[in-house]
Amino acid sequence: MHPCRTLSISLALLSVTTALTAPPAAAEAPATITVQTGDHADFSRLALVNAQGAPAVDVGSCGGRVAFSQAVPWPLEALNGTYSRRLTGFQTAEDGRSLTMDWPCGARVTVRRERRITFIDVADPPRPARKPGAPVPASESVLLAEAPGASVFPVIAPPTPEPVPAPTASAQTAPISLAERLNPVASAQAQPIVQAQPVVQAPPPVQPQPVAKAPPPKPEPARTVAAVPPSATPPVAAPAPAVQADPPIRAFDLDAWAGDDYPARKQHLEQRIADSQGRARVDALLAMARFTLARALPEEGRAALDAAESLTPGPDQRYELRLLRDAFRALDGTADPDDSQFVRAHPTPAAADHHVWRSATLAPSRWTAAKSSLPIALKRLLSYPADLRGRLLTLLAESAGEAADGASLNLIVLEMITLDGIGSTDGRLDFFRGRLAELRNETAEALTHYKRAAALPNLYGHRAQVRSIELRLASGALDDPGAIAELESLRYAWRGGDVETDALAALGAAYTRAGRIDAALDIFGLLGRRFGATARGQAALTTGRGLLDAVIGHLEKTPGSALDALSLQVRYGRTVALTDDDAGTQQRRLARLLARGGFTLEAARLLHTVAEATRGAQRAAVGLELARVLLDAGRGAEALAVLDHTAGPAPDAAAADPQTAKRRALLRAEAFATEGEAMRAFDALRGLTGPEAARIRADSLFRAGEWPAARAAYAELLGGQDAPLPDDIAFHALAAFRAGDDAAVTAAAERHGKALAGTRWAGLLDALAVPPDPAGKPLSSATVGGQLAAADALAGVLRRWKAP
Repeated sequence: MHPCRTLSISLALLSVTTALTAPPAAAEAPATITVQTGDHADFSRLALVNAQGAPAVDVGSCGGRVAFSQAVPWPLEALNGTYSRRLTGFQTAEDGRSLTMDWPCGARVTVRRERRITFIDVADPPRPARKPGAPVPASESVLLAEAPGASVFPVIAPPTPEPVPAPTASAQTAPISLAERLNPVASAQAQPIVQAQPVVQAPPPVQPQPVAKAPPPKPEPARTVAAVPPSATPPVAAPAPAVQADPPIRAFDLDAWAGDDYPARKQHLEQRIADSQGRARVDALLAMARFTLARALPEEGRAALDAAESLTPGPDQRYELRLLRDAFRALDGTADPDDSQFVRAHPTPAAADHHVWRSATLAPSRWTAAKSSLPIALKRLLSYPADLRGRLLTLLAESAGEAADGASLNLIVLEMITLDGIGSTDGRLDFFRGRLAELRNETAEALTHYKRAAALPNLYGHRAQVRSIELRLASGALDDPGAIAELESLRYAWRGGDVETDALAALGAAYTRAGRIDAALDIFGLLGRRFGATARGQAALTTGRGLLDAVIGHLEKTPGSALDALSLQVRYGRTVALTDDDAGTQQRRLARLLARGGFTLEAARLLHTVAEATRGAQRAAVGLELARVLLDAGRGAEALAVLDHTAGPAPDAAAADPQTAKRRALLRAEAFATEGEAMRAFDALRGLTGPEAARIRADSLFRAGEWPAARAAYAELLGGQDAPLPDDIAFHALAAFRAGDDAAVTAAAERHGKALAGTRWAGLLDALAVPPDPAGKPLSSATVGGQLAAADALAGVLRRWKAP
């Protein structure tokens, strides 16, 4: 079409619209623009007439934006005051440089430029079961599935009964056949177009009667009757009423498409496909696809759709093909909820405050997800009652403060200030302003706000006191003894309040830093006993988890804290289990402390409990730790059973991390060596290298009594690049002594004698390196003295080995 003719048609469509011209601006402002909006039967149009070039148009799913390079005086009042079915919500942005608008989500938007005019045409969103451009029946209603993965197709309510028009001769002589019922309106469109009978007015005597045009597929009698001008006087006798024929099958009336006789219906459709050509063949294939969809035969249906696509279908038929493919995907459960006409995983509620409740629901546990809806949620709160608005803002502020999100907390605090001064009378606003200043590292301002809030004897006043003490501790203005004194003085004043758990946690952390572990454990037990079974139990356990982490961290850094670890396990083992996470992190740390202190039985019991409660890779990791504890206790058989029990099925064990698999193999070999099964230990070590594997091989030979081989294995281990362990040096010397290699013993004493000083092997090399006196000669005093010194050294080694 010629561009001039297109422009004239476009301007003709806008002839019935309201012309909205922006008022003249100042001399430095851009030239005046003209904005026109109007509604057409199929679309709504926005036209911008501007002489300074085409604007940038951004099209979104539920709205769009028109932007210029400089500010434009938009006529907002006139735009918003003009009714439009599809274009609403006009607003300016970017200091007047852009205009934003809303339209129905999923609408089909077309943007084009002709000379100085920019046209934005917004058509209705695609509707399932209806071809674009077809009239929408008043009784149509489409129901979509609301559950993810549901295979629910549109259900079209039956049309309201309409008055039966006067039958014609063609209706009497040509009833609708089954083929026409299976092919609605000869194009398989979503809704059949019912041709209304034209109402002919009685013409004046001097004017000829216009000839009524009959539909093409009607038989010859219908054309003959329609071509004769009707008489001015009505007929004397009306013809006999004809029997009402069945209406065409609706596009997604699955029961009607399925039919009662499957073989006959399928044979009829196959015959139609074979007998038709071109567009009619595509319609027949679409009818076959609807039949297979109703019968839940996805493979046959997709084959029919592929055959239809290969025949160059028309635009309306391609739309039907896309809808049917979407329906088959919904039938299989493979439809994408974000791009499906039949499945919606998360239906958008009709309420305008959807974003408010989404943010409020996700805020306590998933702040990252709740944050995305925060700006629009704050905007929606304007229409809420003051009480409900205050509670929701408090919930959002609490979550933002816990997540340390200063930018979001700033928006919420500003909203609390501007909306009725929420929280200004109960200390809530001062508390959150102090938290905001704390996140900005403004300690003095935060303490000022906390002090103002603490003047009120309520929940936020008490919380402000706790935060003030913790902030002064962190800044160095208050030491641990001073914090303990302040917290103990306020402890009973807070008893029974919501802030008591936070106050107890702060007091326990101060006890831990001051080294008063018993008092910290008492506070931890109090949190579990008093609040573990209450409505605040989960929050108390979360608070106690931080205190438990601080206590165990202090015990890990403090030597000789095994008794404190044992006290924690015996007195508060159940509370530790309740407070711990799913991976058992704190219980595993406690078990390591117990094993380090020699309490292997308690450590093994604790790790057994954790292993039974975990699954997958975490269970395998706990099993390795438990096997290590059992091997240190000399229980090799139990270590083997634990390794087999926690390895999981064969596929999971094969797919494990290489380092985990290597560590499991080393532990199995060490367990076999501990049990005296040297050959099985060698089999477990096959293919493994490194000092740990070499040490296990040497230990297996030593336990089996293979002294020369053990001496050679330990000698190879001592000659490596890594620094030798005291046990390696001692076992090498013992293997050389048992093998009768005095030179190797003497060389080891000269080379590694100082390395054993201060260990439990101290004096062993000196005792083994004493040369025996020649046979047949009397003992000399030096020989006797050397033998006594060697015996004393061996006695010392024995005492050190027996010491706990």
